[in-house]
Amino acid sequence: MKQQLSLRASVCLALATLASSSALAAGFQVNEHSANGLGRAMAGQAATPENASILATNPAAIGVFEDTRVSGSVSFIDPNVDVNGLVNYALGGQVVGAADAHEDNIADTAIVPSFFYTTPIDNKISVGLGLFTTYGLRSDYSDDFDALHFADTAEVMSVTFNPAISYKVNSQLMVGFGVSATYADAEISSGVSESLSPILSSALQTPVPANTSIFKLEGDDWGYGWNAGIFWQPTDTTNVALSYRAETKLELSGEVSSSLTAGLNQPGSLDLNFAAVTELALNQKLDQQWSVQASVTFTDWSTFEKLEANLADGSDFLIKQENFDDSWRAAIGVTYILNDEITLRAGYAYDDGVVTVENRSLSIPDTDRHWISGGATYAFSKDTSVDVAYVFIDGRKADINKTRALNAQGTFTSTFAGTQSATAHIFSVQFNTRF
Repeated sequence: MKQQLSLRASVCLALATLASSSALAAGFQVNEHSANGLGRAMAGQAATPENASILATNPAAIGVFEDTRVSGSVSFIDPNVDVNGLVNYALGGQVVGAADAHEDNIADTAIVPSFFYTTPIDNKISVGLGLFTTYGLRSDYSDDFDALHFADTAEVMSVTFNPAISYKVNSQLMVGFGVSATYADAEISSGVSESLSPILSSALQTPVPANTSIFKLEGDDWGYGWNAGIFWQPTDTTNVALSYRAETKLELSGEVSSSLTAGLNQPGSLDLNFAAVTELALNQKLDQQWSVQASVTFTDWSTFEKLEANLADGSDFLIKQENFDDSWRAAIGVTYILNDEITLRAGYAYDDGVVTVENRSLSIPDTDRHWISGGATYAFSKDTSVDVAYVFIDGRKADINKTRALNAQGTFTSTFAGTQSATAHIFSVQFNTRF
């Protein structure tokens, strides 16, 4: 008991600084801004200008269109992320408590809209505007999840406004450039789990009910960036593209709160950067009906090293050392023009995870993923069409093994050991017109 009483001075602040260790995870990149692209698992997207949604991936390629194009899409994402494990508590190396910790469907469904407009100015220059999202997530554990001190709620919502311009260098080569303004809103929180409550109450000699807030940060910000692309048509049947979207830096400013540590109840901020993305893409026409698409995408996640909150009183505290790895994504797809009205698509992609076992998060578990997709376009007329797509994403089952010190001395610890599994279904529909 004396050892437990000695925790009183440090346990609250230690919990607050570690509470959101899983508040943000890798894998919150969003690709759902083109239904026709999703139909082939986004393979060759930067080199395949079928409608105005190409602006999100490659601003150069909007120069292909000789008339005004408008596209708008809505994607419904239905993830199924399950976590199963055991949480225990140790004091001075001796286990003082343990409980099962499992939760199904921790990631909420989402609706992701997008809108694009492009138009030629003359035979050399085209301009456009895109409204879409590139990053977002939401996960929320129930009140009876017995590892809430590792993760409770994590949410990032963003929207990007992206004007762009394309310049036709010659009949084969186009270059493009865009600027972007991104608004992001985030919430990160954690709480006292039911199994931690009696142990913490004993240590602090005061009742600490289950679901007491350990840490919560709500903030928003505007960030600015740019994107560029090259679109090359070496032959009438071959498109090659290289595109780049620069990192967007955000300082999410708002309020920090805690029911355990009064000193945290003040304004604060959190730096969060949306990683840079590079894509090399190919679209190869085989005959009048068949074409194949392929792409390799590199995301510079290694710049995301840590989550650190900055408080208004000038103090900083480390929430978590993230240490993300860079990621690669490879995709291949096929497009078949059945007739003047119907075009069919299919695709496969392998999406590399960005965290190792020691860095894997409970909030949005990240792992390697396989994409299998199919889609179609129906043309109502030569000017108007609708795209539909379905994607199944299968995440590799992965281990989670997290240990957190719950006091400054490191003598009071909690460990979560378990597994995660994740699948997702994406349904997307898009309307396209030109005039």
